[in-house]
Amino acid sequence: MAVIDRHEEVSVQLVGAPEDADAVFAALLAAYPCDRAAGEHPHPEGRGYHTTVWSATYDVASPPAAGPVAATSLHAPVGAELSGSYAAVDRLARAMTAGFAVEVEHAVSGDGEQQLRLRLESPRAGDG
Repeated sequence: MAVIDRHEEVSVQLVGAPEDADAVFAALLAAYPCDRAAGEHPHPEGRGYHTTVWSATYDVASPPAAGPVAATSLHAPVGAELSGSYAAVDRLARAMTAGFAVEVEHAVSGDGEQQLRLRLESPRAGDG
């Protein structure tokens, strides 16, 4: 198992419908190594209304091995929170704009780390 430089990892937490979270994870996994297995899919938890958060960690140390984040259709917006070093979070957030319409909702900066809260939607016509 390769050792990942922690400064090049980005933790991604998603909130949204399971099929949309799965689509986001799949698009990111096609571009970056991840701690989530390709066959591991988000699924609804329990009954009734409650928010479920799915998470994965991506290694963004090098340019995407499989190409850029592909344009991905979503049924509804997905909330995404990215956290990690400034450079790693910025790299992943920029890469996500190739596959999604991305709106930054909130940013928090700390000592060497950054958190971005994003709203992801299907790419608009002419994006990418």
